[in-house]
Amino acid sequence: MSYAIFNESYYLSNYPDVQAAVNARVFSSGLDHFQKAGITEGRTLISPAFDENTYLQKYPDVAAAVKNGVIKSGVQHFILAGEAEGRTGTPAGGPDPINFFNEKSYIINNLDVANAVRLGIYKSGLQHYQIAGQAEGRIGYFTGSNASDVVTAFGPKTEIYGVGVTNVVDDASGETYDIRTTSNGSGEIDTLIGGSGQDEFVLGTGRLSTTSGTAGVQSYYLSSKDSGNDDYALIRNFEKGKDTIVLAGPPSQYILVPNGYRGNLTIYTTSNSNLGRQSDLVAVVEGNPNLAIINPVDANKSGYTLLA
Repeated sequence: MSYAIFNESYYLSNYPDVQAAVNARVFSSGLDHFQKAGITEGRTLISPAFDENTYLQKYPDVAAAVKNGVIKSGVQHFILAGEAEGRTGTPAGGPDPINFFNEKSYIINNLDVANAVRLGIYKSGLQHYQIAGQAEGRIGYFTGSNASDVVTAFGPKTEIYGVGVTNVVDDASGETYDIRTTSNGSGEIDTLIGGSGQDEFVLGTGRLSTTSGTAGVQSYYLSSKDSGNDDYALIRNFEKGKDTIVLAGPPSQYILVPNGYRGNLTIYTTSNSNLGRQSDLVAVVEGNPNLAIINPVDANKSGYTLLA
């Protein structure tokens, strides 16, 4: 059973009564409500990456179970068993990109696009990316919020963040040198889904060129609670030889465990980590890929570790 697909902000925006209950502290969060009541009430609007009708049409056995009252909804089946069985409820047209495409980052890193939008040639950076940017090999920026999210990327070259990001600025070579976040992933379980192109899953940032030591280094998903598994990134569709994972800090701060959670590769901070919480789960990478550090010489200087 997994609630990884649950999207806090999406759920609350679709159920104002739940938002009111959270505001009144009847429930600690939307997820708390869904786990205790929403799932058995038949609430289905839990994520832009899941569509109830699509799931039921795709799996007649589930539709029959719902009709016969065995379960309340396709969402309930997906969480209890469907995800583990490899089933999917992704909407036929794919998740709405407006939920996760970072418009500001795309515009800032493509000033010609900003000008084209200003002149009315394109309605938005997203429209340019969909019509022309992908074909031109431009980077698409896909980011989450301050709650648990499912972030699905598309395009030949992307950067994917599960945390809340206001802006990402890359240099001419495409290396990230400035990032502004609104969360650090604490308390979040974010699902990051790569596309068919070259995806970079960003789980932390290194130091800026103007800083030294650990200044500017920020690792995401380091829990402030006793349990080290209450927040992490679930990485899906990682393609070996094409995709990369970015971790904050040097390689000595992490340990990679093959065949960890459900047989997937897991990434933990080491017992002597100075990034924050020790022995904390940072990521689960589906498919159990054999990852290696590809910037061993530069890692200490740059302040980040690159896996591929």
